[in-house]
Amino acid sequence: MPSWASSVPEPPLYDHMRRKPWVMLVVAFVSAAIIIMYLMPPQLSMSGRYLPDTNEAEPAVASSNVPAGEHSIVRAPTISASKIDSVLRDYGSPAEGTGNDWVELGKKYNIDPAYALAFFVVESTAGTAQGWAGWKDDGSSTHNIGNIICAGYDTCYGRFRDYGSWQEGIEDWYRLISVEYVNGRGLQTVEQIIPIYAPSFENDVDNYVNSVEKLVEAWRS
Repeated sequence: MPSWASSVPEPPLYDHMRRKPWVMLVVAFVSAAIIIMYLMPPQLSMSGRYLPDTNEAEPAVASSNVPAGEHSIVRAPTISASKIDSVLRDYGSPAEGTGNDWVELGKKYNIDPAYALAFFVVESTAGTAQGWAGWKDDGSSTHNIGNIICAGYDTCYGRFRDYGSWQEGIEDWYRLISVEYVNGRGLQTVEQIIPIYAPSFENDVDNYVNSVEKLVEAWRS
C-alpha cells in the first residue's frame, strides 16, 4: 500500500450509510425496536394471550373513563353459580359443576364471571368444539378456557398452557385480563379487549364482540 494512503482519513460513518441506504434502514429498524422495548411497561406483552408466569393476584381496577355504549367487564357478578352450571350443562361441557369457581374468582379479580364464561363459549363452545386445542391425545383436557399461550408456563400442551384443574385455568384467565388488559393497558370493555385478545388477522373481531355480548345479555335476562 502506498505510504500516502495511510494518511487519507476514513470517510465518516454517514458517508458509508449514504452510499449504502440499506445500512440506514437497518440502523433505523434496530433503533425503533430498542425504543419500543424501552417504553413498554414491563408487565405488558406483544401478544394478547401471553401473561408473564407470575402468581400475583391483582384485582382489576375500574376506570370511570368508559366509552359511551361500550360494555365494561369490571364489575360484580351478574350471574349466579347455579346459572353458570346450568349453561355448562346445556353445552355438555366438561367443566360442568365449576360454577362456584367462576363466581368466587370473579369476585377476587373484580371481573364479571358472565364475560369469562362467554369467552369460554366463544373460544371452544365451552370445551366441546371438535378440534379444540384444549383436548389432549389421551382424552384429557388442558382446562385452558381462553386458549392462553404457553409463554414459559411450567406445563404446556403444544402452544397453549396446560392446567391441572378447571379452577387453575379459570383463575389464569381472570389474571390475564386483570393484569395485562385492565390494570396494564387501561382497557376494560369488551370492545377494547377483544381486538387485542383475538385480533383481526385470526378472528372476525366484530362477530366475537357481538357473540360475547349476546351471550351475556341472554344469561342475565
